[in-house]
Amino acid sequence: MTHRQSHPLRLYVGEGPESNRHATWLELFFDLVFVLAISQLAHLLHSDLSWAGITGFAALFVPVWWLWIDFSYYADQFDVDRGPYRLVMLGVMFGVVVLALTIHDALHGGSVRFATAYSALRLVIIFLYIQAWRFVPQSRELTRRYTLSFAVAGGLWLLSIATPEPIRFWLWAIALAIEISNGPITYLTIKQIPTQASHMDERFGLLVIIVLGEAIIAVATGVAETAWQWHNILTGIGGFITAVGLWWMYFERADESTINWALRGGRLALLRSYVYGYSHLFAFMGIVATGVGVQFAIEAASGSDWNVEARTVLYGGLAVFLLGVTALQWAAPACLPKWVVIMRSLLALLSLSFISLAEGIAPAAAVLILSLALVALNAFDGIPLTKN
Repeated sequence: MTHRQSHPLRLYVGEGPESNRHATWLELFFDLVFVLAISQLAHLLHSDLSWAGITGFAALFVPVWWLWIDFSYYADQFDVDRGPYRLVMLGVMFGVVVLALTIHDALHGGSVRFATAYSALRLVIIFLYIQAWRFVPQSRELTRRYTLSFAVAGGLWLLSIATPEPIRFWLWAIALAIEISNGPITYLTIKQIPTQASHMDERFGLLVIIVLGEAIIAVATGVAETAWQWHNILTGIGGFITAVGLWWMYFERADESTINWALRGGRLALLRSYVYGYSHLFAFMGIVATGVGVQFAIEAASGSDWNVEARTVLYGGLAVFLLGVTALQWAAPACLPKWVVIMRSLLALLSLSFISLAEGIAPAAAVLILSLALVALNAFDGIPLTKN
């Protein structure tokens, strides 16, 4: 009993200074490692401008995002910055680096390497939840559910290593479905939800910043690798304004109370919190795709093909972001006014219409039109860009 009481793993219960939590230096470092994985996904999309490439980008984005969710939420529940758990998390970060290096060929002959790296990381999260079940009794019902569900999914990931394609990919999809559905099913059906002080909202925001950074890099790379002519520069300016608009829309309506509100607000609040959390997938994916799409537009301004696939990445990416950010802000405690939802939906439809309409429009003009439309929508939302 004494050993368990002194064990470094503990639940964040919101007592004393922990009630106002912020990301630790370890968590910030952990998030930074995902820059490589996100960068590899962006490079994958840029290097394979085809419908198969777009589909592969979206398909691989999900397991990478889910790894970040799992380890980030575990660190949100339990203190991983003490004792040997800090070393475990540093090892996970190394594993993410290895996983990132397998992304480019994951759907082109390198799926065994991807599945092996991913399975190893899944075994670590299972081990961490077993530790939580052993040493944190007040969360035992929750951690038992998580351990069993993740063990079943982990078995499928391991099985996929020895299974030929395309069955291997179907096993990945089933395993991800089990893992992703586990959270809402568990929280909505367990008898007692462990009390915790969450800072997951902040972690979401920090990753948004990282993903926006990747979008800025894509825009800058597009300008740097082409001749500095006025139409390239205008397209780059439009891309930067677009990134500002995405940042503006997300952060000026960001709510850092959503997860704590859900943990104390009953089943409906919990259900809304899963809409909030899972909608971030579309926000993240949309930002990355939009950045790569602007890079395609800059290259098209220099003479590259401005084909339907390139336009789909740009305008489809913006539409996906608008869908995700609107859903997650609707699910937050403050919700969104109905007219804001309508206006954002109209801009998403306008963006999608540009996939066919923008064929006859210069890439610079098309990017500038959508970037200014995004800024106008933010202003129409009533969100001030300046602070008093």
